[in-house]
Amino acid sequence: MSAVSAQQGVDIGAKLIGEFINDAYTLRIEAHNNLLECRGTITVHDTANSISPADLISILRNHNITTTVDLEQVAIFCTEAAQGEDPEQFVLAQGKPPVHGQDGWFELIVATGEDSPDRAEDAQGKIDFKQVQTFANVNPDQHIGTVHPPTDGEAGYTITNEAVPPLAGKPCQTRAGNGVKIDEESGHAIAQQAGRVIFDNNRLSVVDEFVVNGDVDLKVGHISFNGFVDIKGDILDDFNISATKGINVTGAVGACEISSEGPITVGAMAGKGRGKIIGSSTLHARYLNGVNVECHGDVIITHETRNSTIKSTGRVVVEKGLITGGEIVALEGVEVKTLGAQVGSKTSVTSGIYFPEADRLNFLRNQIKSLVSQLKRISTTLKSLNKKPLTNQRKALREAIELRIGILTQRQVNLDTEREELAEELLNFAEEDHPTANPKVNVLGLLKEGVIINLGETHEEITTEISGPVSIVENPQQGGLRYLMYSPLQINADDLESALEFEEA
Repeated sequence: MSAVSAQQGVDIGAKLIGEFINDAYTLRIEAHNNLLECRGTITVHDTANSISPADLISILRNHNITTTVDLEQVAIFCTEAAQGEDPEQFVLAQGKPPVHGQDGWFELIVATGEDSPDRAEDAQGKIDFKQVQTFANVNPDQHIGTVHPPTDGEAGYTITNEAVPPLAGKPCQTRAGNGVKIDEESGHAIAQQAGRVIFDNNRLSVVDEFVVNGDVDLKVGHISFNGFVDIKGDILDDFNISATKGINVTGAVGACEISSEGPITVGAMAGKGRGKIIGSSTLHARYLNGVNVECHGDVIITHETRNSTIKSTGRVVVEKGLITGGEIVALEGVEVKTLGAQVGSKTSVTSGIYFPEADRLNFLRNQIKSLVSQLKRISTTLKSLNKKPLTNQRKALREAIELRIGILTQRQVNLDTEREELAEELLNFAEEDHPTANPKVNVLGLLKEGVIINLGETHEEITTEISGPVSIVENPQQGGLRYLMYSPLQINADDLESALEFEEA
């Protein structure tokens, strides 16, 4: 067999390793795919003297193709050649391509609100279509995602066993925005403030404001947010809003529940008797009707409140409008232009009372009264059941009566235990001292008859219309109420009383 020297050249997508011509065959060996494959093509002229596997392996070894030779492929190639099939572009040896490194990537582990809501059925098979919120609330120091570094990859090798280096992955482009810190060592993205996560254009941020540019309806659903909620439109009936840093509603509010640890501002709210505002700071409103308010701060109303229950640990002020119907309870004083109405439900105003204590005291008294009533009914029923001789009763009836006696007896024990616990709490109940307490009501315009005013130990219903401005305080010496020249709520009722005692002395 004679051979022609290897010719180095490039065909399309191939590199010639060598061409071997003799009387029995013409063999062409090429490298493909960047030296990752060795392919053979043969034309056999004399099948009796076709190339043997040993000869082919020897040719490949002479061209430094050794450990990558596929012996099974060589055997098949030579068999087909000896049968005159003239195999073409037959793979004889293979290297290993490099495994390129994976690009760095960011793993977000909290919901940002981009997904559709999961309208799952509850235990009763019902779906709450108002549960639309899909973003997660996050807290400071919470792990919200991880920046994964790129990998180096794995090296490959050619058919001649030369190393083929991999391409390293590209670093992740995620950047920390406002409210986020990315730890360089661990790659953990940590929230620096409470709020919700925004991931946009490879920038990760935590924002503490949630803006609704329209109405709160079925498209928005209930809102629960660790931050400030700003609603540009209205809140429809039965949609509840909860926010830690405050709530602002530009439009009207329906019969729903609003709660926040921060300041709350609403326009008009028609609560229909079931609407509720619970706040830990100041409440500002233009108009309230049929709303229940519990506010650990001042309640400032621009125009009026009708048929609402407003309880405040600060002041209740309606300087430009009126309070009519419902109940007002304030710790630091009440000021209003017009108080009461000639027709409609009674208006009750209490000042100088810390409502959480008063409410707890009323609860204890009412609950104990209810428990005593239940215990009395159970005792009467048990006495009646125990009078009946069970031995003469049918078995089924006897067992039913015994079961009922057992249930009522256990219920009696439980109720009696609860009554004793509440009675002990009531016995030891002591109101704390509240230095800012101000049992004082200021009426700037008109105090109408029928209004009930509660100041200290005095509970008095107004029987004659009184024009203001006037400051109303308790008269502890003679009983009843004092109607004094107007003074701002900043001047405490106790200070006024002290000044009056000094003048009288």
